[in-house]
Amino acid sequence: MEDRSIPEKFFKMAGERPGRTLFKNKEGGEWRDVAWSEVADAVKDIGNGFLSLGLQAGERVAILAENRLDWIYADLGLLAAGAVVVTIYPSNLPHEVEYIVSHSGSRFIVISGQGQYQKLADRKETMPALTKIISLDALDDPAPDVISLSKLRELGREVKAGKPNALKERTAALKPDDLCTMVYTSGTTGPPKGAMITHGNILAVHEAIDKILKLDQDSDMTLSILPYAHVYERIGGIFNAIFASITIAIGEGLDKIAANVAEIRPTLILGAPRLYEKMYAGIQKNIAASSPTKQKIFAWAMGVGKEVGPYKLASKPLPLGLKLKYALADKLVFSTIKQKFGGRIRFFVSAAAPISKDIIEFFHALDILIIEGWGMTETSAPSTINRPDCVRFGSVGQVLPGTEVKIAADGEVMVRGPNVFMGYYSKDGPIRDEFADDGWFHTGDIGRIDDDGFLYITDRKKDIIITAGGKNISPQNIENILKTDLYISEALVFGDRMKFLSAIITLDEEAAIAWAQKEGIAFKDFAELSQKPETKKMIETRISVLNRNLPKHETIKKIQILDRQFQQDLGEITPTMKLKRKVLNQKFGKVFEQMYAGLEDGDF
Repeated sequence: MEDRSIPEKFFKMAGERPGRTLFKNKEGGEWRDVAWSEVADAVKDIGNGFLSLGLQAGERVAILAENRLDWIYADLGLLAAGAVVVTIYPSNLPHEVEYIVSHSGSRFIVISGQGQYQKLADRKETMPALTKIISLDALDDPAPDVISLSKLRELGREVKAGKPNALKERTAALKPDDLCTMVYTSGTTGPPKGAMITHGNILAVHEAIDKILKLDQDSDMTLSILPYAHVYERIGGIFNAIFASITIAIGEGLDKIAANVAEIRPTLILGAPRLYEKMYAGIQKNIAASSPTKQKIFAWAMGVGKEVGPYKLASKPLPLGLKLKYALADKLVFSTIKQKFGGRIRFFVSAAAPISKDIIEFFHALDILIIEGWGMTETSAPSTINRPDCVRFGSVGQVLPGTEVKIAADGEVMVRGPNVFMGYYSKDGPIRDEFADDGWFHTGDIGRIDDDGFLYITDRKKDIIITAGGKNISPQNIENILKTDLYISEALVFGDRMKFLSAIITLDEEAAIAWAQKEGIAFKDFAELSQKPETKKMIETRISVLNRNLPKHETIKKIQILDRQFQQDLGEITPTMKLKRKVLNQKFGKVFEQMYAGLEDGDF
């Protein structure tokens, strides 16, 4: 029988493998194995608990919490009870939380604890429909409308004792076309929109990914690190891993990734480009700080790795001489670096934003594979992905089985298939303005497909820069190249209707401070250092080197260094670290004006 919903598939699998480990969770400083049966019991308690609160099938319930095992329990419990889960990033500001809760019509909300509770302080005025708050942690001074998770589970057990089939009946009534979750888009160009994703959408994604990745339930393990509010981690990293029956280790936070990797020794990790950019920068810093001899050995090993790369991609045997050199390079360099990632990594996945091809090729030369995929909230995460055994660097891979992708006349990527969402939420029904009459969804991304079916994303349709000379330029591609530099953490490229490109740069604080100390440059804090003439000269010199890899019309001619990082609480980036380009261009409009001021027609 075909699976009809997320909870139905979960309960069926839990019944088949009750004693197997599904999660590893850090508790009291130690990793504890959590069996399928324990997860199923928690899910049933929570699902029944919501039934005791009067939850109706199809009601929206928000989750506002940091990553933790209870987040997943709440998610599955709500879905089992027939709810529609509305995800909210824990980093969202109070007014953003209010908008999502009110717009979605959520009557209940699950929060992690005191920090998130404070965002709901004015709920009686701003969120009048919100009637009950479920807190995972104890609160300092909870109001009468607050209930603890432990109390909810207690209520759930009472419901189960009196009505043992109530939750089972609610789950059994779910159908593939029923709404499963509403995920609000990042809002880079306007207010967030609630993307409506069905149970069938998510099940279709798993079925397709299962055919491609071929995960091994006996040996594979993933470390879960990205926000559960994002479809990439929730669908790709949690639901897909559950249904593939592999073990999921719940990461302790971005600041503990390195320690968790060493302890857990995962075989795969889903990450955003920023993770790999930091890993790349970390390796570069270590090499720069090592002896000249070690630097020469590393450079030699990297040369060997790059020579080996084409053979590995084509699955061809290495010539004997190259094979011997590669074995030596692995012994001297690669094995040490791979051990820092636990020594068992089969591959990393990169998605959610573009990643520099140079970074992927760098890690591949180190014998570490990063496969890039592409998708959107509206496509229930992936639509294309590189396969571990079929990779083309620079592309986002080939289309998933069952999904169709085509390029419109203006270059826009269009998608059609069982993974494509219902539309954007409104009280009057799904809004489907981005759909063509024949069901194709307009993604807003610009791209091309090569003869072998690999998709290349070149930019967002609304982000393309058209220079005064009529050149169409993708700012994201240039920004990704700039971010490969050791000292650059973020870049915003500007130049629409201008004769040349400029950029606002943010610095990698750790690397910049280390450089200044080595050079003997005095400064009282990072903000002062970032504005030093010596710092700007150093960055300009390094960008001039990067410019050599770009066509003349895409080179950066002028820069301004920001004395801080781009910040979410200032509305400059999304919770997933994407630049809010429209906001930034407006905010720094006068900075850009100054960079172009006083230039005559012949300049540049």
